[in-house]
Amino acid sequence: MFTFSLTSFIRPVVSSFRASLQVSALRHQSKTHRATYKRWRKTASGYKRGIQGRKHGNAGFAASVLKKRTGTAYSTHTQSKILQRLLPNL
Repeated sequence: MFTFSLTSFIRPVVSSFRASLQVSALRHQSKTHRATYKRWRKTASGYKRGIQGRKHGNAGFAASVLKKRTGTAYSTHTQSKILQRLLPNL
């Protein structure tokens, strides 16, 4: 008479599945998000970038408007959390 044990069938499948999860977890490499890397710089207290909207196409704007678009912008607390994930190697 033949008896079928469900645990003897499932155990090898589960153990091989766990082993494949461990291998895939070791293969993952966190990479720097290159577009973010080009825009943001790390400081002691967070991240900074240039003010947007000043690179090109400014011929019709008044000097006072363009003057407001110069300088440095700093990251907020929420942005800093996101930037830490995008820039792990800085």
